[in-house]
Amino acid sequence: MKEVLKVKLKYTGSDVDDGTMSIEDILPVLQGFAGAYGTVVNTKGLTSEHKLKIVGVEKGSFDILLEVWQWIGNNSAQLQTISTVVGGATFGIASIIIGVIQLKKHVAGQPYTEKIQGVGNTMISVKNSKNVSIEVPVEVFSIFKEGILDGELAKITKPLEKGRIDSAEIRVEHKKEKIKETITVEEKPYFDISTISVTETKEVWLNGAFNSLTKSTNKGFFLLNDGTRASYRFAMKEPEKFYHFFIYNGPVKVRCIAHLDESLKINSLDIYEVQKLQIELFGTGDKK
Repeated sequence: MKEVLKVKLKYTGSDVDDGTMSIEDILPVLQGFAGAYGTVVNTKGLTSEHKLKIVGVEKGSFDILLEVWQWIGNNSAQLQTISTVVGGATFGIASIIIGVIQLKKHVAGQPYTEKIQGVGNTMISVKNSKNVSIEVPVEVFSIFKEGILDGELAKITKPLEKGRIDSAEIRVEHKKEKIKETITVEEKPYFDISTISVTETKEVWLNGAFNSLTKSTNKGFFLLNDGTRASYRFAMKEPEKFYHFFIYNGPVKVRCIAHLDESLKINSLDIYEVQKLQIELFGTGDKK
């Protein structure tokens, strides 16, 4: 038996207005949603197989189709319990993910208090730092409190960047049931987690281009030649002397220390010097 859940992940902003989205931005999003879905499936002890397929792209968004397959044998006990496994299960799992998102937005990274509510103690009332309360199912609160989706939700919000991609919307549909939630770039900090660097290089020269710069923090994103978008900070004594490189459209090379994650992929740079990258058009052979 097969149940199909339609999920739309919609990103808005100047970088996606033309209907395209960079692979570097899309991959973490897909990994994040698939990982979150799989984590909830495992937490609930379901044995269903789920597959993630992209089925369409439209202006400013892309759609994915999630298929959950459940094997049914001839055993009557399996047939009696199949409604709890397949009937609406995919929508329920997606609803838990969205519920955790809503709760993270509600507490906004600040202290909160919780209180058991509802018949049979099935609901939790969560009061945030602004003294506003919402009620969520116990399983949503448990997953939120344990933080087991934090890494996956951080991937979904990773592309959000002011002036580039301003919001992310998750919309889930199953038959007549619909649910959606939007995360804005202003709300992104509620989902950010610390990036762990396991090692770093000695000072090296790397080629690429500046993607963004926040002058108040001297930080931004740097696009490496292999397509990697790494965060950076100007670590030199007078960073303002290098601000003009941000409006320079050509390639640059930076003297930096690169920090690497567990996959030995660059995730951040400490930049100490910037130079324009001179491209040799006619070679450097000796003159005769």
